[in-house]
Amino acid sequence: MTNYLIDTHAHLDFPELYNRLDEVLSNALEHDVKRIVTISTNLNKIKKIIKISENHQEIFHTVGVHPNEVLKDKNNSNYDLLLELSKNAKCVGIGECGLDYHYGKETKKEQKLSFITQIKVARATGLPLIIHARDADKDMIEILESEYKKGPFKAILHCFSSGKELALCGLELGFYISFSGIVTFKSAKLIQEIATIVPEDKILVETDAPYLSPTPLRGSINEPKNCLITAKYLAEIRKCEFSKFVNQLYMNSLKIFDKIT
Repeated sequence: MTNYLIDTHAHLDFPELYNRLDEVLSNALEHDVKRIVTISTNLNKIKKIIKISENHQEIFHTVGVHPNEVLKDKNNSNYDLLLELSKNAKCVGIGECGLDYHYGKETKKEQKLSFITQIKVARATGLPLIIHARDADKDMIEILESEYKKGPFKAILHCFSSGKELALCGLELGFYISFSGIVTFKSAKLIQEIATIVPEDKILVETDAPYLSPTPLRGSINEPKNCLITAKYLAEIRKCEFSKFVNQLYMNSLKIFDKIT
């Protein structure tokens, strides 16, 4: 039994956190967050992310291109480069990648190509795919089901804020669902409902720091330490004993990110 947590999704290379990284890591450890996965959004910045993870034992990283970054990254669909970068000993996942039609309706074609390329890398490496989905549930379900038929891959529906149909699709494919501070918002009734039906062995917690601080810290810069707040909230709404739930979260994180030590 452990009381530790893993922040499965943060952006430690973003200036809000990077410029005071030692403090952020110290805060995390004080709040029982033992490991952090710092997430790639643009391969132009991957060297910085790799350096962060290699310089800190408690930090691991992913490699990938965010759907809103596809026009800013000429390597957004570079399979060979993604595959090569994934071989780093501290690279534990592919992404974050996916579809975002809230800000990127004009780049749907590029987003889909980049997303499918990263699915192929996840399939080839066995590393989990970190999926970003926003206002694109229909196309997301279609791509996930179609690609999974071509060959299985592991995945996480990160910072879940989509509809129930996408959640059920992900669970049917054996994916994990990760919840951020959004689940604590008063307006997030559907997300809270979904958080109560995810099987105990498929649920994860994250911050998406520096964004989406949980209630009562909304509006402040988010940090990995705040995983603890979200985990307590999830335990409450799922009506389960906190220490057992935290242990389950920790074991789930190690199972999906099986390169984390």
